[in-house]
Amino acid sequence: MIKLVLSDMDNTLVPFGAPVASQRTVDAIHACQEQGIDFGPASGRDRGELSSFFNQDASCYNTGVLVNGQKVYYLGEVVYEKTLPADELRRAESIAAKVEGCAFITYRDNNFGDWVGATREELGDMYGRVFLCGGERHEPGEMPDYPVVKAGIVVMGDNARAVELSGVLSDACPSLAFPNTVVNWLDVSPRGWGKADGIAILQRILGLADEEVCVFGDADNDLGMLGRYPNSCAVANANEAATRAARWHVGASAHDGVAHAMEQIAAAARESRELGREVAPAFMRA
Repeated sequence: MIKLVLSDMDNTLVPFGAPVASQRTVDAIHACQEQGIDFGPASGRDRGELSSFFNQDASCYNTGVLVNGQKVYYLGEVVYEKTLPADELRRAESIAAKVEGCAFITYRDNNFGDWVGATREELGDMYGRVFLCGGERHEPGEMPDYPVVKAGIVVMGDNARAVELSGVLSDACPSLAFPNTVVNWLDVSPRGWGKADGIAILQRILGLADEEVCVFGDADNDLGMLGRYPNSCAVANANEAATRAARWHVGASAHDGVAHAMEQIAAAARESRELGREVAPAFMRA
């Protein structure tokens, strides 16, 4: 039976650019929790960014695998944290700073980001979407010197520019990865470490088997968890690689596909207890 549900945020649980999760999504999370099923985001975002998506309802993000597995939370407490190597961050910053319409961002703890590169005006809507309100723009080479767990890069214009920059940075910074997780955006992550590694840490804390974990995703930074867990799900708007990696397929992010699936997970748990035998969620019976 499913005992832990973890979902990517952007373009999976919430359509990219939407300011909050739908009420149906929040209700589905609570329905799972009422059946003893833990829920958490498995996101490139950190906890401070997630609060606004859930209208500060901490029950929706007190547990989670955040910053692509670099930060693991359980009941509101950080139980694991992995920082990024400062020397390679500086190298990536120096390369990105030379690209027109690009902003290289480092985040303070789980709050807002400081950045080098494009101005606020040049970033347009992306300024708010990537949580720069409250951070500061700096000159190249003058980024604040603090430990960085989360970093990212905005690349304005055609998304092909982001893909191209990802390749350049990957060659120059061998210990980092730069997945193009949403349009005009690159995550900055430790190479060889991802959401699946963070989930494994949370899984050990909860004492769960792989089959008791259900994950939802849509993009390249979800491939590790989609490939590892047998109950892996891709939303209908997922990219081709994520669609192939997932065992199960649910509705699109824009249509509350994950919420619909969580409703079925909660219903299956309730029915399993009533019947005294395990019942699979409806979308897993096809």
